[in-house]
Amino acid sequence: MRALILAAGQGTRLMPLTDHIPKPLVRFKGTPLLEIIIKRLLYFGMEKIIVNVHHMADQVVEFLRSKEYYQDSVMVSDETDRLMDTGGGVLNAAVLLNNGEPFIVHNVDVYTNLDITKLIRTHQSDNALITIAVKKRTTSRSLLFDEQNRLTGWQHNQTAEKKIIREYSGDLTDYGNSCVYIINPEFFSLVHTREPISLTDIYLDLAKNHTIKGYIHNQDYWYNLGLYDAFLKAETDVKNPGLMEF
Repeated sequence: MRALILAAGQGTRLMPLTDHIPKPLVRFKGTPLLEIIIKRLLYFGMEKIIVNVHHMADQVVEFLRSKEYYQDSVMVSDETDRLMDTGGGVLNAAVLLNNGEPFIVHNVDVYTNLDITKLIRTHQSDNALITIAVKKRTTSRSLLFDEQNRLTGWQHNQTAEKKIIREYSGDLTDYGNSCVYIINPEFFSLVHTREPISLTDIYLDLAKNHTIKGYIHNQDYWYNLGLYDAFLKAETDVKNPGLMEF
């Protein structure tokens, strides 16, 4: 299986840690965020890992070239000319990602002990186009799922804005997006834009006619290391950041 690490963002919400280095190279407990995710994905059996780059791309590429896994297991999807957002980043990497099998997408600034093997098994048993790892947590924006864990909508928890995109029965439950996904290769034939676009916009549109499921992992820890205050909190909360804590 292949995986894409979304690592091209400018990291402005992590300043001042990103004043002189790109977000993927910010060190959490002494290890660059990018290396944490690469080692996790290799641990879970990914045969190829693609890293998209844009902001301070030369530093990220130089870092990867210094590692033994570069070229053999890790490749670069170049967005230096144009930042494509999360969904556009997946589409831009299609030639590297699409080998006819499902693939993983993982944000570089997510730190979690989510079991990716269980995520893959659930995705396969649910016969979904996309499976989104989700967790009950406080967040400004939530995804809404019905009783069958099908993506049904989205809500803004501060403005009360809500978007329902398909029929449903029963109650809806809101979850925070954990920013780890497994996606079937049919994705590339269903999404045709080559403009920058978010993954959220893509899967809310696809969920109107296709099955997109939530994988609930409430028992796992999860930190957004892309926010400065959250990063500092995680630095305090995480006592033993062994890479094999999962």
